[in-house]
Amino acid sequence: MNEHSRRSFIGFAGTAAAAVYGGTQLLSGDVSTASAAEASLITPGSGTLRAGPTSPQVSKLTPFMDPLQIPPTLKPRTIGTNEINIVAKKVRLHSQLPPTPMWTYEGSYPGPTIEVQRGQRIRIAWRNALTGTSPVKGVFVPPSGPPPGLAAANAPGADGAPARRELVELTPWTSVHVHGGSQHAVYDGLPESGITPGDVQLSEYTNESPAAHLFYHDHAMPITAVNVAAGLVGNYIVRDAGEDRLGLPSGAYEIPLMLSDINFDTDSKGLINGQILIKRVQLGPAMRGAIPAAVGTTGPFTMVNGVVWPHLQVEARAYRFRMVNTSLTRAYALAVLDEKTGRPLRHVIRVIGTDGGLLGAARTLDEMLTINPGERVDIVIDFAGFPNRRLRLVNTDPSVPAGKAAPAVNIPFPDVMQFRVGATRGSGSAYRLPKKLSDFKRITAADVPKNAVERFVMLAFDVTGMPKMWELVDADPDTKPGAGIIQIALPGGTRTFRVTAQSFEETTNFFGASGSWEKWHFLNVDQANRQIVHPMHIHVMNFQLIERRALDPSGLDTELGGTTKPIGLGASRLIAASESGWKDVVGVPVNEMVTVAGRFDDKTGRYVYHCHILDHEDEGMMRPLVLMPPAVLNVQNMMMKMMNGKGSG
Repeated sequence: MNEHSRRSFIGFAGTAAAAVYGGTQLLSGDVSTASAAEASLITPGSGTLRAGPTSPQVSKLTPFMDPLQIPPTLKPRTIGTNEINIVAKKVRLHSQLPPTPMWTYEGSYPGPTIEVQRGQRIRIAWRNALTGTSPVKGVFVPPSGPPPGLAAANAPGADGAPARRELVELTPWTSVHVHGGSQHAVYDGLPESGITPGDVQLSEYTNESPAAHLFYHDHAMPITAVNVAAGLVGNYIVRDAGEDRLGLPSGAYEIPLMLSDINFDTDSKGLINGQILIKRVQLGPAMRGAIPAAVGTTGPFTMVNGVVWPHLQVEARAYRFRMVNTSLTRAYALAVLDEKTGRPLRHVIRVIGTDGGLLGAARTLDEMLTINPGERVDIVIDFAGFPNRRLRLVNTDPSVPAGKAAPAVNIPFPDVMQFRVGATRGSGSAYRLPKKLSDFKRITAADVPKNAVERFVMLAFDVTGMPKMWELVDADPDTKPGAGIIQIALPGGTRTFRVTAQSFEETTNFFGASGSWEKWHFLNVDQANRQIVHPMHIHVMNFQLIERRALDPSGLDTELGGTTKPIGLGASRLIAASESGWKDVVGVPVNEMVTVAGRFDDKTGRYVYHCHILDHEDEGMMRPLVLMPPAVLNVQNMMMKMMNGKGSG
């Protein structure tokens, strides 16, 4: 996926110290068996990486050398305040690499998995104890090879390009957001409310939602992507008694899988030196004091739980994998291959949950498992039928057979990780998933309350080639086409809208009532048909996909900044199994309208909604959203009408 930008700071996109409360160690897990001298070179989890700290540098990395690491677990106390330190650490991401300088939560990459019970109210003090400047190196390189000239994007190394000054000088500024959590706005990790070294962000989490896989990450504007690339991300698991009674694979058989892509710099000999590299292909001339137009890139290597191309030794039994995509940009279409035959295995992945928790019943996949940045998928794979086999999880593209490289679409290395299945079953009888997992119910448009607020957001490029969110509000139906006027041919008739905002800094327009139902329509409109899927995230709302519809983009005039004829809608499109439950992120492909509906949590304050391509978020594809108690919102609406000349005091 290739995105153009003029303002972006970033491209395209250890041993754990104990968190302590009252002198009690909170982290659990096999975090180290090595000597203190080697401690900083070990990834926390199930074991150490194979090579020692004197491993030679290489020009290529070998897949499946290292075991998958399991992040340590943090179970916060409900009394008092739990402190988590944000610290610099050197972390080994592959045995053939030297240690990589990173920013981490408690010295662990990914950060410790925070595990809580539903309804457990906790307080966390996120202490910024970082020093120095960002460990991430950023460069611009010219196009290389045939159109679209992105061959340079996926190769390790800076190709002699100088480090970007604004990143070299970037000092620590952090704001922690629990993604998918239900917390008041003051605790949500406000993008503009970062803290500097020595300061603390105090947050309270009520954890009222059903059992689900959330995650936490940095959210500081406009450097979210840089900070996440540096290592500031971790899992957050909410459990409840209902899920516990299901008998799903647990303990050693329940494993978080955090996927992310990465690139590394090289030294003067072309050897990979382990430094994280954000590499962008520059499309236009540099402008004094501004970021030049550039194509964001994806990294060539895939990490799982902070290890490049790991392997996992599994028993011939069922495992539950809690999967999250924390890449800055890259989406994955995953398949499981049998290494012996090279063929994909169908029907081996069963989806049991999505972003917001469990489905009503498991759904067996007959297609690839697609997961966009910010999305989570809860799956079960039963290895009982594959004793003494080696299976591979790979990233796929329709242009090539599964498991084959597709460099033309930025997949130079399809490998994600390897499963090494043991000889015999790990436990007696065959595993059967419960027929009913939860009381989840699919909703349709008819189920959405009639008084639900309806919102429209268009995702489009402006005349400079920068991706924007065009926030739309209803205009007088008799308004003539022109600049800032958008018409959409909806099933109930054509509606006319005004574009009220296109950047984060403009006036706040979206005010909502806490606890209320809303229906949102996202339209990704692009006559150039650039194959970009915008993963849209709304804070403090779980929603369901109501509909996907193709759209005709020909009515949009980018130069005008409006439509010359209504944007037309086409046929409905499939809602995949992996997005059929409660969600907080939805992928919006090019020239498609996606409709979601959900209820805001009973929380209030200034939140945001945004594209979860973190480069886009930093560029301005993020807008404020203010939630108020219903009675307060009524007063706010009366005030706005008065200010707009539609009322009097």
